[in-house]
Order: sequence, then C-alpha cells, then structure tokens
Amino acid sequence: MGLIDLVKNLDSYTKTEIIGSETTKILRLSFSNSDFEVLEDNIINDALLLQKGPELIRNKTLRLKLIDSIKKDKLSQLGLSDFSVAYTKYNEVERLIKDFEIEDEYLVSNTIDNRPSFEEIAPIHNEFYSAPSFPHDYQKRMKDAIFLQLFNSSNSKILASLPTGAGKTVLGMELIVDLIRSGILKSRTKENILWIVSSKELAEQSFQTFVKYWRLKGDQSVMCQRYFGKFDDLLSTDKPVITFATFDILVSRINSNDAQNLLRQINYLFIDEAHQADAFTYEKVMFAYQQLSPSYNIIGLTATPFRSNDSEMDNFKNKFNLFYQLTDADNNIVESPIEYLIERNFLSRVKFNILSNSEGCISEAEFYRTMNAAVADECRLLLEKKQNTIIFARSKSHAVALSIYLKKLNLNNGLIIGETPDITRKKLLSDFGNKENDLNVLINHLILSTGIDVPGMNSIMILGDIDSPSLGLQILGRAMRGLKNGGNKENTIYLTKQNYTRLSDYKLLESTVLN
Repeated sequence: MGLIDLVKNLDSYTKTEIIGSETTKILRLSFSNSDFEVLEDNIINDALLLQKGPELIRNKTLRLKLIDSIKKDKLSQLGLSDFSVAYTKYNEVERLIKDFEIEDEYLVSNTIDNRPSFEEIAPIHNEFYSAPSFPHDYQKRMKDAIFLQLFNSSNSKILASLPTGAGKTVLGMELIVDLIRSGILKSRTKENILWIVSSKELAEQSFQTFVKYWRLKGDQSVMCQRYFGKFDDLLSTDKPVITFATFDILVSRINSNDAQNLLRQINYLFIDEAHQADAFTYEKVMFAYQQLSPSYNIIGLTATPFRSNDSEMDNFKNKFNLFYQLTDADNNIVESPIEYLIERNFLSRVKFNILSNSEGCISEAEFYRTMNAAVADECRLLLEKKQNTIIFARSKSHAVALSIYLKKLNLNNGLIIGETPDITRKKLLSDFGNKENDLNVLINHLILSTGIDVPGMNSIMILGDIDSPSLGLQILGRAMRGLKNGGNKENTIYLTKQNYTRLSDYKLLESTVLN
C-alpha cells in the first residue's frame, strides 16, 4: 500500500491540520485562483509527504491518525478485528512498515546525537585532511600582522574584516594554530581560546574545521569542547583548550560560576561572524571578559565590507581599538577589496538578474503565481545550460509549495527544510554537487544561508525579503566563492526588484559589483 496511499485516506481537515495553516495558505495562493477555491487533494498530499513524510511513521500521534484512516476491509485483510487491535499492533513501527510496505524514502530518521561534550585532538602525521595546506597571500598578510600584535601585547581589541566569501574562518583557524603553537614562547603552560558564534550549526562547523586544521598542523594534544545547544558542561584540564560556544548559551549564563571561570581563564576571545550579533549581545560578552581577565585579547572576524560614511559600521568599529583590512603585496590597503579579489579569482564575479515577477499593489495570489512562474522559467534556462541553482524561498511554507510547483512542471528539485532528516539533507547536498546526478535545483528557506559551501554551484535565487544587512551578507556569500576558494569564475544571483534595491541601499557590495 505504501505511505503515499495511507496519506490519501486521510480527510482534508486532518491533512491541513498536520501541515499547518501557513503552508495551506501558500499552497492555495500558489495553485488556486482565489482564496475560496478548494485545493486539489494531490497537492495537499504532496505537501504532507514533503513536509512530514518520515515523521508520519515515527511520531506516535501522527501514526495513530494514519491508522484511524485505514479502511475496514483493509484491516480485515491484515487479520485485524478492529482499530483497538490495530493500535496495539502498530505501536511497533516496524510492523506498520512491513504490513503497508512503506517506501524507503520515508524510513529515514534523524540520527541520535552521540557527539561528546569535548574531544582530545592530536596531530596525525602523514595523513591528509581536507583543510588548506597554507592560507592565500592576502590571508597570510593579515594573519601575520594580527599575530604579531597579539604576541607582543595584551588588551588588544582587534576587528579583522574581509569581504564575504574571502575566507575569514581560514584566517581565524590559521591564527589560532599559530597562537597555540607559540604559547610556550610566552612561558604559558597552556593556551585557552574561546570561539563564539551566533548559531549551534556554525559552532559545530567551526569545531570540525579546527579539528582538520589541528590534525594537519598541530604539535601537541588539544582539548576541543562544545558549549552550545545541549552541551553545557565545561572541562577542567591541564591541556590547551579551545571552546566553541554560541552567544545564547554564554549570555544566558554570563553570571554563572562556570561561564565566569571560562572567561577568566581564556587568553583569546574570537567572535566569528561578528556582524551578525546585535550590539547588546556582543557588548555584554566583551565587557564581562574584559572585567574578568586582566590580560584579555579580543579578535572580531567580520564579513562586513568596507563602507564609507556609514554610521553603523563606524559604531561597530569603535568597539575595537585596532582595525585590520585587506592589503596588497606591498601592504597598502586595497581601496576596492571585492574587485581586487575578483580579479585574482579568489571571489567570483557576480552577475545580477532581476526576476520578472509582479510586485507592488497586487493580490498575494498574483504575487506568488508570478514569482513561481518566473522561477520556473529561469530554472528551465539553467537546466538547458546544464547549470544549477540554490533557491532561497520566502518561507518554509513557500519552499514546500515551490518544490511541488516545479515538480508538476517536470523540473526536478530537492527540498531542505527544518524537518528534513540529516541523512536526507546530506544526500541532497551530495547529489546537488555531483555533476553525474540530475539534481540541479535545491530549495530551502534560510537553512543554507550560512556555513554551507556547495562546490560547483552556479547561481542562487533570493526570493525572501533581505530585511537586514547581515542576512544579505550571509546569503550573498553562498555565491561569491571564486575559483581559488573552491567556487566559480562567475556566478549569477537572481533577485526580486525589491531585493536589488535593498542591496543597493544597504551598500553591502561595492557599486562596481552591483552594476
């Protein structure tokens, strides 16, 4: 029978209740001619399977709804006298899977998180790990200058700025490797470092990136600890320690003994994606650290481009006493850093295309229908050229609706939303980056906006409103990796007219790039 057939048995009210009112609304706007037109069952079924497929099997409450919808003659065929017997039998998920021959694609589930709070990382010689063997010249110049400052003095508050996509995480990791290895020269028994970011996904990615770097370039064992999400224990050890934390857990516990001991002991505080944290948040962490540690050192890493006559950027820079930016081979500050890196193939040259959708004083239904149609037209052109795209939908509900819309036009695509199991997400990203696979369109809301680099990506489409400079920087960074940073010589960014205007107003990119 399969899950697809089980879902067909559910009544319309139950199905819309499970997918939620917002998704139901966006589906109606995308596929109906009016707010009162009844949606086709197959559209609601597709949405339910896309959004909740594996959960319908694993979640007991949802599983009972499926059992309630089974026809009585089907129960009899299965040798079940009534629904109470069925409830008891199918309390065991595997029996339901076997009896109804549930399709493999709905059997995946999120893996159990077995990550420990801390790991001891030792260098492994004669092994290759996917970390760069050396930084690019512009990264090395900035890294060496910051290292010299940190090595020779305390109480430094440094802001290091590189254009989005230029590799500030590489800069930070190279700097940390040098600082740990040089600790003995400063007569310290160990170095303690705190790396703090805005999300647990970025924290874990930074953790894994450091592991690769240290195994390749380290000279001793280092303890790496997680302090984000469910990880709230802090380690006591005589070894060097690097802690990867998020602002939310640190700020919420800023007055606790554990958090204060952590801040008191660290030699260097790294704030990654410094432009993403609101002023109150990073100021609170910086102030507490400076109060607790007499020899504090703070390094902020930001992708905020260099903007003149910008009070927001000036206020941000004023929190630091040293500002490092991109320099050329003669150590002169580069006036146009993005263009400088594009010319040298470190960043991709970006071509902007405006989507021909309706905006302004129109109905919501017309807005979504014209937007979806414009996306479909561009996807066809990309597929004809054997190119690919990542689409940032307006919301999770729009991502689901758009995925169904494109599939009905025979435009194959993958969908990644919050409910997408990790194993499915990894497979979609792997297939998308594989030229031998026919998955060339990947749809998400904001999940892929930060920290995900997809080799060989040709374009992105930004459909949701870019309502803040930090969000704009995150998403633009997905399309600005150049050849020497694992990307392309040229990428295309598709924007709505409103978003293009906002990018111009935010001054996120130099005018030469926007034009």
